Amino acid sequence: MKRTALFLVLMGLAPTGASAQIPIGTDVVDRLVAIVGDSFVVQTQVQEEIQRMQLGGAPVPLPNDPEYDALFSQVVEQFVDRLLILQAAARDSLLTVDEESIEERVGERITQLATEFGGQPQLQQALAAEALTLSEYREILKNEARTEQIQQLFFQVRIRDSAPIEVDEDEMVARYQDARGQLQQRPKLVTIRQVVIAPESSDDALEIARTEAQGVLDRVNAGEDFAELAREFSDDPGTAPLGGDLGWFRQGRMVRAFEEAAFSMIDGETSDLVQTDFGFHIIRVERIRPGERNARHILIVPEKSEEDMARARTIAAEVKTRAESGESMQDLFEEYSDPAAPDSLTFAFEQLEELPPAYATLRTAATGDLVGPLEYEVGPGEDRIAIISVVQVREAGAYTFEDLRGQLASQLQQEKQIERILEDLRANTHIMIKM
Repeated sequence: MKRTALFLVLMGLAPTGASAQIPIGTDVVDRLVAIVGDSFVVQTQVQEEIQRMQLGGAPVPLPNDPEYDALFSQVVEQFVDRLLILQAAARDSLLTVDEESIEERVGERITQLATEFGGQPQLQQALAAEALTLSEYREILKNEARTEQIQQLFFQVRIRDSAPIEVDEDEMVARYQDARGQLQQRPKLVTIRQVVIAPESSDDALEIARTEAQGVLDRVNAGEDFAELAREFSDDPGTAPLGGDLGWFRQGRMVRAFEEAAFSMIDGETSDLVQTDFGFHIIRVERIRPGERNARHILIVPEKSEEDMARARTIAAEVKTRAESGESMQDLFEEYSDPAAPDSLTFAFEQLEELPPAYATLRTAATGDLVGPLEYEVGPGEDRIAIISVVQVREAGAYTFEDLRGQLASQLQQEKQIERILEDLRANTHIMIKM
């Protein structure tokens, strides 16, 4: 395999230029098969992509088979779509690649490959057989990962901003029928509704925590290192050892007050005190990109006394009594529940181990049971009390159409939106296919 051809295929990018003849090596002239705007696709790229498909286990017809020509045309169209996306993404200055995640992903891939080949020296030998060094191959993987991330970001933004598309019931049924033979068995499932009571601190405890948080904020504003202050003062056990680092998060992942503050800030900005049900936050936005923020925070949690916990137990008992009398769990959730806790969950019985230990009592629950109060911790000194209504227990079995209806509708709608986006790009770009 020629080094240039391998490089192009692994990058997933076509070269650009105006010439219809592209030198590959010193004595081979490649054939132009498609022009897309100011870029083009050559025959070698398509042939190498088909070879990759074959090496990956896909059935590939022989080159003299008419079906090979159909496959060749299909791969050319895929290259055209990829170039359309990359060209459109290049015009969008808000789409930026996260180089840190690229480096991390490539490092993991190199480590994985080295393990598969029996060590890094063996991997280097395999690359040398393709006239590549490890450093060159690392750059190829980076380019490939950048291309993939750009495409994902492009579609995320375009789909978010596009009008929804109706999905026909017959289409969903047809997709289900096509896939049902490949579906695994559905595990035993339980669906619950819940009300989760969070003990509330007294007014005195709130004021003490506010004063402490303000003192920390004053030190941040005076120029002290945010990460060091987070390690020293933050009550968030998950992020304090990391200097308050929350990493990247999307809208919809944080409680409302925290999210509204974080997504209204710019790079390097520090918030005033932000109060949520968890306590008082100081937020530092490190980096931004569309729909996401990379931030740190310091959390000061008001202390809770045994009297606070006793009040929460009284509320939990009242919630259970009202639920037993027939009141709606949704109404009780809106009146009493910790908004950070989901109002309903559906999960496999095997996933009970991922929930707080108190939820283990659901292993013996049946449809219609009202379980609780269940007490558990979500962090040091952070107790919760749950009242749970078991909506349904479903034994293991084959997935039904109704089980997958929402997933099928979402999948088909996204496919249609992508098709519409590509149609718009094609309508506004010069494309010439030369087969």
